[in-house]
Amino acid sequence: RISWISNIIVVVSPENTETMKSIVEKYGHRRVTIVKGGITRHRSIFNGLKVFAENEFANHLLQKPEVVIIHDAVRPFVEEDILSKVVMAAKEHGAAGAIRPLVSTVIASAADGCLDHSLERARYRASEMPQAFLFDIIYEAYQQCTDYDLDYGTECLHLALKYCKTNAKLVEGTADLWKVTYKRDLYAAESIIKDNLSQQVCVITDVKEAVAQVGFLLHESLKSQIKVEAISISLSKHDSHLQNIFSGQCYNFICVNVSSKAA
Repeated sequence: RISWISNIIVVVSPENTETMKSIVEKYGHRRVTIVKGGITRHRSIFNGLKVFAENEFANHLLQKPEVVIIHDAVRPFVEEDILSKVVMAAKEHGAAGAIRPLVSTVIASAADGCLDHSLERARYRASEMPQAFLFDIIYEAYQQCTDYDLDYGTECLHLALKYCKTNAKLVEGTADLWKVTYKRDLYAAESIIKDNLSQQVCVITDVKEAVAQVGFLLHESLKSQIKVEAISISLSKHDSHLQNIFSGQCYNFICVNVSSKAA
């Protein structure tokens, strides 16, 4: 959906590789490369970066990007605007990441299980995704990582600072960057997706003039309530791929057929 992203590297566990391949094939994604992940977060990200630099991780090397975005699948509602902001900040500063205010105070416990100290919440922020980096900076940082970093670290921005002396620009993120972490979050995510889809209508027709007129009228009359997409496509009985094209993207369809026969 975002045309200025040239390649999408999806890093998955080895046991889920075939499932991911079937999803990519089903929905016709053209810019996706699937890479097997490692046993930790950092090892998985490193494997994804290697697609641009090491032959053993891909059938052919992809063109090295100027900027690479690192994102995680547990934040499925990221908007293009925040992606653009972290990319532009990374081009200027070398690294950038989304942040959000802390919603709870962070405390440390002593060995006896009692309170040791707490952090002043106003001084700290939660590090979120997406994060963006000049490719050469983040790849060099991962090349210099120790095994301890790769096995126990979680923060990519810290690696850029530690190994490449790159101070990341922090970009204020939006509320939709929340993580799908627990089972209850799956229900919340499903509700958001259904709500978004229910606010969309797809107009399908085999006549371009009709789709332009109907789409315009619907958009003008309902634009404050729903999103209207007008799509011109042949509706012959041979179009068995129609369901695959639109499956899961929209709940509401309007089909416009214009008869060429005289009244």
